[in-house]
Amino acid sequence: MSARRPEPASNRERRPEPASSRERRTEPAPSRERRTEPAPSRERRPEPASNRERILVEAARLFARRGYHATTTRQIAQAVGIRQPSLFHHFPSKHAIVQEILRSDLDEAVPAAQILASGPGPASVRLYRYVRHDVEHLIGSPYDLRGMYSEEVMGDPQFAAWNEKRIRLHAAVEQIVKDGVASGVFLPIDTALAREAIAGILIRALTLYSGGRTGASARFGDEIASLVLRGLLAEPTALEGVRRDAQVGHKERTDR
Repeated sequence: MSARRPEPASNRERRPEPASSRERRTEPAPSRERRTEPAPSRERRPEPASNRERILVEAARLFARRGYHATTTRQIAQAVGIRQPSLFHHFPSKHAIVQEILRSDLDEAVPAAQILASGPGPASVRLYRYVRHDVEHLIGSPYDLRGMYSEEVMGDPQFAAWNEKRIRLHAAVEQIVKDGVASGVFLPIDTALAREAIAGILIRALTLYSGGRTGASARFGDEIASLVLRGLLAEPTALEGVRRDAQVGHKERTDR
């Protein structure tokens, strides 16, 4: 996520089965009349996850458990059930695997936050939208993100460009908070402190639920965004209006 996300255990700290069953039908007794059989359907059944996707999933799990440097490409290949040369067919290095996992997160989160930071509307509505969107994005990630935002990864010079994106993400979040403080919608709080608190909450969300782990309620994003706003709003009773306005705005955008 900018000035760095706090590091609890980390920093920015599903294969459809082709389960189609055909309904049994009782066929009438064969008649002597020849019948033209319909041509077999060319519709393809859903395929299991590709090796490339499985590499990303298993690598993320290993990075979360063992750390980036302690995980080898051989271990990743073994976890996927392929040979090491097959892994290199998809990714030339462990570094490339991490970059792809980071891309799946930050290339979604950063533009969304920057649009909200520079966009119109009350800061309270914009912050609610950001937090809800990012929570839902993180807990919906197929990759275990716990190992991605450790100092081991973010402090490594080869991931400097990704750390810069995380810094830009945090800067966008802090800008929304600054707007809210300046307009009087938010309490006169230290905006850097508010930014770090929000980052910590998001870290906890990815720690608990990224990578396909279950347990988050269907309203988890709304609940976390509401929690953040309650702590910042100068008038906490305005929360329901903020939630309503944010959801109306979201519906208008998705209906376009």
